[in-house]
Amino acid sequence: MAKAYITSPVSYTQNRLNLLPHIKAVVEASGIEPFVFEIGGEAGDIFVRDFTNLASSNIIIAEVSERSHGVGIELGLSYGLGLKRILLMAEGGTVSKLAEGMPDTTILVYKDVEHLKDILSIELTSY
Repeated sequence: MAKAYITSPVSYTQNRLNLLPHIKAVVEASGIEPFVFEIGGEAGDIFVRDFTNLASSNIIIAEVSERSHGVGIELGLSYGLGLKRILLMAEGGTVSKLAEGMPDTTILVYKDVEHLKDILSIELTSY
């Protein structure tokens, strides 16, 4: 069974955290095991927990509408680990050229939560 590591920015506005349950539900409905990153803990523990789950995943699904050092690091690690990437971006947002140019990366631009769920569901049929 495929596994998806799901992440979003937390330190800027925390607005994207509300999307995580919706993303998780779509992933589960697609027959993919989800891991949603967790907030909190000691820095070293967070790294070990998140890296362990990232390394055991096939896909990273990252909400990238806001800048985030953590999400950027996770994307870089995912490339080194050979994962496929799905980047979710609210309409009108931008993503760095480095993230956009990574092989095996799909960027899904969404209008609202319902649109996000629809296009993510369609994208996950190929996994």
